[in-house]
Amino acid sequence: MLTSFVASADLIFKTQLSSLLDKSIISENVYKHFMKRGLKVISPSNDYGLYELGKILPEIVIGASNEYISNMNVPYQATSYIAARTGKSGKPTYIYKINDRPGGGVISLTGGVRKLGDNLFASTHRILLGRKAMMISADNLVINKEQIWNWQFFGNAISESHPYLYEDLVKLSHKIDKGSEFRQIVVARSDKTFRRLNIAGLCRRNQIKILNPKHGIKITFLTDDSGHEYASKFLPESDLIEYITTGSNFDMYLAMIKIRKLHGIDMILNDGGRIMSNSVRDMGLLGEERITLEPYPGDQFIPHRSGSDPQNVLGVKGAGIDGGEIEYGIKIHSTRIKDEMANIYLYPLQENSR
Repeated sequence: MLTSFVASADLIFKTQLSSLLDKSIISENVYKHFMKRGLKVISPSNDYGLYELGKILPEIVIGASNEYISNMNVPYQATSYIAARTGKSGKPTYIYKINDRPGGGVISLTGGVRKLGDNLFASTHRILLGRKAMMISADNLVINKEQIWNWQFFGNAISESHPYLYEDLVKLSHKIDKGSEFRQIVVARSDKTFRRLNIAGLCRRNQIKILNPKHGIKITFLTDDSGHEYASKFLPESDLIEYITTGSNFDMYLAMIKIRKLHGIDMILNDGGRIMSNSVRDMGLLGEERITLEPYPGDQFIPHRSGSDPQNVLGVKGAGIDGGEIEYGIKIHSTRIKDEMANIYLYPLQENSR
């Protein structure tokens, strides 16, 4: 049964690519790249017997085949966001945060409640794409110092309202995570990052949850020589704390090469924030973006000034390579969950360019 899902998704994807090539929207090199990458399509019902999950997400698409990912020099990276439409009519514009709201106003983007679609989509991609490693910026580490980056952060929100769906998420996690060692990756480019965020002080007061040894979370800091020299004085290397350095200057590509070689990590969920994910994308190291698009929640949730702030905009219809919402991206899959759209967009990779 899985073959029919793969064939269907593959056929749609290849037809889409051929159309973009015929219209000279993408180059032949980009076309060949995506064709070589292929797709991985998971059917929760057919592959894992998770029928409640399969009713909502009949297929889950990952934007590269197992074979392609296994031959990469760096981990395959995906990132994810939620975004809300800024108005009922006109050209669709989507924002991913609201100024001066806790947590960027995510609850406001969904109309004041955590919705099923986003929680389910976020849970599954954390299970599937972040089972070995999740990467965050040091800034996100401090802003969300009370958070542990796991699927339960989203999944727990539906445990009471949709218990059978939650049970399927637990089962999926057990099946996928079996034998995988999880590692939390934190990008702190230099000693200046550690100093600016006062991470030493936060550690002394035990205010960063994932750095509390009782949780047993393995942490890898990606930094340069100065960052290692400074931070290792208050966060010494141990069974749980590790540093990967890239010399006198920080080099994300080299850091990715090292973490793949050292730990065999072939896939990372990038949860580092918009600035970091954009920079990784521009380097050709970010493969896909998984976004839940929300309808306009109303004026009471999105003030006009927040909706019009260009720094808050995630996408605008027509900005993508294919005319979709995401700049530089091609939308390859979409699932409607009530009034939410769970979409997957691909970016061209250049992970073998050095």
